Amino acid sequence: MTVADDVRDLYRARWGEPSRRASFEVDGFEAEVLKWNADVNPEGVALYATVGASTRAMPGRDPLHRIEFFVGLVPEQDAIASPLAALALYSAREGVDVDHGHTVPVGGPLWPGSGMLWFLVLCPLGDIIPSLKLPDGLHVDFLQAIPIFETELIYKSMHGAEALLRRWEASMTPFWDPRRDPALLPTC
Repeated sequence: MTVADDVRDLYRARWGEPSRRASFEVDGFEAEVLKWNADVNPEGVALYATVGASTRAMPGRDPLHRIEFFVGLVPEQDAIASPLAALALYSAREGVDVDHGHTVPVGGPLWPGSGMLWFLVLCPLGDIIPSLKLPDGLHVDFLQAIPIFETELIYKSMHGAEALLRRWEASMTPFWDPRRDPALLPTC
């Protein structure tokens, strides 16, 4: 059994069988994105989760510490699968660490017609999925990916991820809504 199999098993135990699967290969690296409809998630959003990032250690990290990514959207937006797979492969392809508070570009809109071009990577905002600890000492953490606009990227770069989260909370910005407008943020 591989770490990818263990990740799939954890997802199934948490949310049941996925309603959709997509596989991606880029430069010899592979990732899957699995989807669960909003009705199986207590958060009430469609969940998209990666399988594949955890098959490799990240540069500069303990080789036993791995990650996978998930995003929650309502309404669902299946076109997120390809950018989410790109996020899963980003560390391996670029040779960089990806962790809480990092922003990762996707090289274009996250789905057709979207002004969101980046993912903000965070520790999960809530009890969505626990870390996976395996008998060989390997453990997988699941990081939340939130689609963001350029103005939100600039604000996060100036003030930090926690400040952006506080602004979203204060303005009741539905960061899970793929149709949302950019948050109105001061630039200084």
